Amino acid sequence: MNLFLLLAGLRPWSEPPAGAFSRVAGAVAALSIEMQLVTWSGYGSLSSLPLLNAVLAAALWLHQSRFRQSAAIVAAPAGRVAPSSATRAWSALPWPVLLALSAISVALAVTRPLEGADPYHLERVAQIARLGTLAFAGNADIKVDVLGSPYELVLADLGLVPWAGPYLIRLHGVLGLAYLALGVAVIRQWLTGGSTWAWSAPFLMPVVFHQLVLVKNDLFSATPALVALCWAVARAPAAPPREVTWASGLVGFAVGLKWVSFPLALIMVVAVLARGGSVWRSSAALILGGAAGGIAGGLPFTLIETARWYGHPVAVLATLGNRTTGAADAATSVARFAISLVDFGVLTRQWWPGRGGWGATFGAPFIWALAVVAVNRGRGEARRVGWMALVYFAAFAAVYPDADVAHRLALAPGLLLVACAAHLTGPESPAWQRRGLQAALAVSIAQIARSALIYLSGPV
Repeated sequence: MNLFLLLAGLRPWSEPPAGAFSRVAGAVAALSIEMQLVTWSGYGSLSSLPLLNAVLAAALWLHQSRFRQSAAIVAAPAGRVAPSSATRAWSALPWPVLLALSAISVALAVTRPLEGADPYHLERVAQIARLGTLAFAGNADIKVDVLGSPYELVLADLGLVPWAGPYLIRLHGVLGLAYLALGVAVIRQWLTGGSTWAWSAPFLMPVVFHQLVLVKNDLFSATPALVALCWAVARAPAAPPREVTWASGLVGFAVGLKWVSFPLALIMVVAVLARGGSVWRSSAALILGGAAGGIAGGLPFTLIETARWYGHPVAVLATLGNRTTGAADAATSVARFAISLVDFGVLTRQWWPGRGGWGATFGAPFIWALAVVAVNRGRGEARRVGWMALVYFAAFAAVYPDADVAHRLALAPGLLLVACAAHLTGPESPAWQRRGLQAALAVSIAQIARSALIYLSGPV
């Protein structure tokens, strides 16, 4: 309810993709900050905020000129031709694929019970709805408190919409797909190459499909991370400080949503500081944007509340497991993850059984993308994407021992590689590249169809 009011005031539909994405993310950030203040002040609740946000939305509506997105953010990188209009960016999306995935997601939503990939997500939603705040409750399952994020807040807020609330929560997959499509529309203005059918690849990765069925925050956090990574590839070298602040805000937001996204912060710092110019101005923009995004993502709030309830801001994470314990463990995890990128989740499960995690691998589109990016490594964007993905994957796998069975936690760099390969694939591309994509999409569609049938045949 509150989110819709804020979106009505910000009017993202009146902006080109980057401006629209900024306003949607801004609405989520505003709701998150409001609820943090409500929780700590003891005044108000989620159900009492609509009156305040209705007034705020009216004020925003009347003063749109103060909130217009900078044209610099939607411009093409130096040396490239910008899209003629926002219409071109929207029309470049693979709409038949988006509509088909939406239809499948809706069909599964209405025929299956609402189910979280991990139980704590829906438990956190219920706790926010019950308490009316983001307060911790000292749960037996610490994850309900510690691993909560604005994603669960958004779902709880959707539940407040009169009559439609429960149905909107069920349609979380369609909303997540729309958010991802908006993010891809943004990067299509920076990576302008490739045919429309090639750009269906990021949406047809098996790991993405499961996010459209089960309640999980991975796609929600990966979308701003994807936009930030692509910005670092295409815009960082020539971007002004205000753009650095904007991109760093997305990074802070993504890390606040999902702590395992920490490699994103390392990449952004290097990408910005390595471009030359004033180190002080760049550092100030990084710190300002990162701090604002982290606050909006709830990172300081979670650390403070965790310390209050569990005695230490981070030590409690050790009780949750899923962290490597030494250099040898980290090296083994990196090796497992490297194998899992190309084995369709078969070999690592057999060779190293007994680990947790759920979901699918990046699948055939990712293997095709690896080949395309490697062959085109002489091109600047392909080389930068390759290095960024390598650093991200290595840091992620070195910390997270179940990396090979949890590609969903490194979804952003996986999507970035596939997006870059799509950008490099058009009618003029080599035959092997185009036919490889056709084969990869065929395999991925078969996997998605199989998963959909398994979901449909499951218990109702």
